[in-house]
This record gives sequence, structure tokens and C-alpha cells, in this order.
Amino acid sequence: MPSSPDWDMQPPVTRYPGGADTTRQSGFCVNIRPPSKGSEPLSPTFATLLERAFPGPTFGNVPKPPAHPVGPEPWLEWLVYWYHRMVRYAGLPVFDTPKTLSSPDKPQYYRMYCPAYEGTENASLSLLKWLLTVSMAPQTDTLVREAMSGLEPLMRSLAAGAPTSANTLRFLFAAFEARLPVVSLGHHMFQIGIGASGIWLDSSFTSGTSVMSANLVRNKAATSDFLAKAGIPVPRQALITEEAQLKPAAGALGFPLVCKPADLDGGQGVHLHLKDLPSLAKAYRQCRELSKQVLVQPQVQGRDYRLTVHAGECVWAIERVPARVIGNGEDTVAALIDHENARPERSGTGHSPLKPLPGVDSAKNLLKAQNLKPTSVPKKGQIVVLSHLPNVAAGGQPVPIFSEVHPDNAELAATVARLCRLDLAGIDLIMSDIRRSWRDAGAWVIEVNAQPDIGQTTAAHLYGELLKRMLPETPVEIRYVEGRENDAWGPGDRVSCQGRLWNGLSWQPLPEKQAERVAWARQCLLDDQCQGVWLDKESWAWFRQAATDLAIR
Repeated sequence: MPSSPDWDMQPPVTRYPGGADTTRQSGFCVNIRPPSKGSEPLSPTFATLLERAFPGPTFGNVPKPPAHPVGPEPWLEWLVYWYHRMVRYAGLPVFDTPKTLSSPDKPQYYRMYCPAYEGTENASLSLLKWLLTVSMAPQTDTLVREAMSGLEPLMRSLAAGAPTSANTLRFLFAAFEARLPVVSLGHHMFQIGIGASGIWLDSSFTSGTSVMSANLVRNKAATSDFLAKAGIPVPRQALITEEAQLKPAAGALGFPLVCKPADLDGGQGVHLHLKDLPSLAKAYRQCRELSKQVLVQPQVQGRDYRLTVHAGECVWAIERVPARVIGNGEDTVAALIDHENARPERSGTGHSPLKPLPGVDSAKNLLKAQNLKPTSVPKKGQIVVLSHLPNVAAGGQPVPIFSEVHPDNAELAATVARLCRLDLAGIDLIMSDIRRSWRDAGAWVIEVNAQPDIGQTTAAHLYGELLKRMLPETPVEIRYVEGRENDAWGPGDRVSCQGRLWNGLSWQPLPEKQAERVAWARQCLLDDQCQGVWLDKESWAWFRQAATDLAIR
């Protein structure tokens, strides 16, 4: 779609490093001349299409402008809104709101500061240009289709640069909310905090997660053997490498059985309630397509629980309920499934906290076992099970039960994490009732996860709480005494602080009352050449001047 003559973007496009109170996340800055007649940046036709195609984020709200914005240019208010909403939909951790300021040297232009995730600056700029292009162009059906088709590869390009773990997004949002500094380490790994108080995170792997521990618990068979030696209750097992081993293993363990890959997470390839040798053999062959090592265990009975442990303490717990619907005495099983899957929470997109329930074709064997058909009308309150798998990926739903956990069960989970030498872990238990002690009711530790999914459905609060636990101390912030206060977007020339500095670094304790003026080059410590100061775990204090930060060791 051709550019509208009513607007103009003037080069150069410049990068700003973030770190200031007003622009906390890094991004790019452009000079934009709005159209001569103020309006929304998109016609009602495009606005309706985008509303349907890009639902708002499930966390970290993107505030919608009022019908009549009071800003310096209402048109830019809407442009900022759609840019922010669409990059968030792409899964990018962009939480800072784009900002516009009058350009002092170009009266007809505005400077727009657009936060952008590292590595996606070009794609983010292309999105902004796309929004500018379609904003004032003639709105015919053909042009609308062309514009939307051109948007699809652009959104794919943005999504390709996004972190793949929901944990990463949630931790970064919690850090943003807590005003904690964040430095990218590359490959979607981050340091949160500064210097001696900084921690590294890769999803829910932390800088305290041992590689050996992670390798151990990644192998389910090795983990089970290890825990059994320590006296932890685990199911018996047989590690199968060829199909001929299935019959003697089934004879020793007894049906029903579970068959699963020994080195995969997230419920991948897990087959439950196998009641005979043919079904076991079929499950084994499917598992072998995913892994060379296949684990066979007895099917233990009970409810499925996940306990999250940090630093030797159980901090959260959920029950993982398999996919199901509950009858209302009026609708058929098929209709109940359709109604549940119509909920936005089960949209199936990467942004939905839950996944769609399995359809009646996938659940036909389970329905038959419950004397039900897709056309059956369950009684009011009747639970219809659609899957044995409790995982969210299989349509399961987590239910918070932290307040109900018996202290002995919390201690069992903490003991397992400690034995595996994991600072943050997810411990999967199967037992009849989490409110009863495992010593009385019995329990089995099924799996240990070194990279647990903290959970956006029931435990969104936990990300911030974990950061507080991981970052108990904060570097001393030494406020500047004098600097260029009118330089709102860049570093100042001079700062005053307590103590003697050499190139921004102090190698001795700072006297309490001594103050010395220090000249500092116009270079932000968030630049690549200076990030070592932030990353050095010996750095214990810092001071800031606009976007300039100095660490002190």
C-alpha cells in the first residue's frame, strides 16, 4: 500500500539505550510529522480487523487512549497504542509505553520513542511504518486485503525474535513492575539487578541452577533411581531399549502401566492406563519415535500435584486437573466441549493461559468407558473426563491448593529439591489428598523439573515474589548532585558523588562525607562497551544521571 502524503518520517532513525526514568526500555527514536488533519491512525475498518486479530495481552495491560485524547496530537496517541499492542501480541517483552515529544529543532515534527526488544528493532520499525502507511490510505476492500496479507510475514518476523518461554516474559514483566534494571545476556537470557545483587535467568533456570543437577533430573530413570537410594517414595520402573523387554517388564510391574520417554518434559509422549501388552507395545513404538530411552512404570493412583520449591521452601502448589467438562443437565458432551473451548482462555494461541479441550474424537475411548457418547446429555454436576493427562498442553487446568498442603508434603518436596541440589524446582507428586501427610496417606514422586513452568494461570504473583527472594539486597543508589537536568533523554556531562572515582569505578570504600566532582564522557553505561560494570558481581553501588548509570565497586 503506498504511503500517504499526509504524514512523513524523517531520517535518521536513532537508537536509545533506555535506563532513564522516562525511557526505561531500549528502543529506537524517529521523527514523525503527523497528518495535517488529526484523526485516528486507522480507519474503523482496519481498527475492527486489528481488534479481532490481536487481542490485548493477558498481563501488563496496554491502556487504550480515550475517545478524544488530550495529548499534543491525538493521531499519535492511537499510533502509539496500536504499535504497543501489536508488539506485545507478538510475544515481545515490551512493557514501556512509547512516548512522543515535540521536536525542538523541527516544529512540525514529533520525536517518537518506541521501545523494542533486542534483535527485533528492524521488524518493530517496519511495523511502525506499516501502521503509518495504512493510517491514511484509501480504505477499499482490495487495499485492506493487501495490507493485512502484508502484515502476516511482518508479525511472524516479530514473533521469531520473541522469547519462547512464558516464564521469561513473566519474570521480565515482574522486573519492570518492580523497577529492577535488566541487561540482556543474549539468547533470551537476562541479568536482573546490578552487580553483586544481580541474578541471571534463562526461563526459570537461574544462575544458581547446577548443570549437573539439570542433567540429572532431565533423565527420569536416573532421577528415580537416585531418589530411591535416598529413601524417597518413587514408583518402580523398567528402562526399555527394545520391544522384546516389554513382556518381562509388564510381568514384573503388573498392569495398568505408564509408558513415556525417559528424557522429555511437558507430558510429551506420555501414555497412561495401559491395560494390556498390545496397547503397551503400541505406546512403546510411539515413544521410540521421540526418544531412544523409554520408561515403563506402574500406573499409581491418586491426584496429580505440582509443588514449586525455592531455596529449600515450598512456595506454591497446584493440583493439575485433567481435561473435563461438567454436565448441566441440558447440553450434550459435544456442546459442553464447544462452550468451554469458546472461552478466550482456551483460544489455543500462544497468549492463552489454557489450551483447548480435546474433541470428542480424541476422547471417544474415555467417553465409552464412562458409558457416554458425544450426543449424551450428562446430569447436572456430572464430571466427564476427556483425557488422563493432567498437563495444560493436553487441555488440563491448574487449580491452586497451596493453603491446603500438609507441612509434611511441603517438606517432602523441599527435601527432593535439596537432594537434587536445585535452587528452584517443580516437584510432581501423586497422592490421594494433599491435605494428608504422605507418611500416612502414601505418595509417589513422579518427576522433578529443574526448569519449572511457574504458571501464568494461578501463580502470576509468584514471579515477583521469586525475584524478591532471589534479590534480597539492592545496590546503594547514590543520587547525582549536579548535572544537565534539561537533557531528558541522554546522559549528562557532569555528576557529583561521594568518594573518589577513576573512570567511573572505585576500588576502595567511599568516605561518607567526601564529595568530588567527576567529569564523565557522554557515554551511557548501558552501551555495549560499558555493560561489564553492570554485570560484574563485585559491583556494589551505582548512581544515575538521566540515562547514565555508574557502578561502584
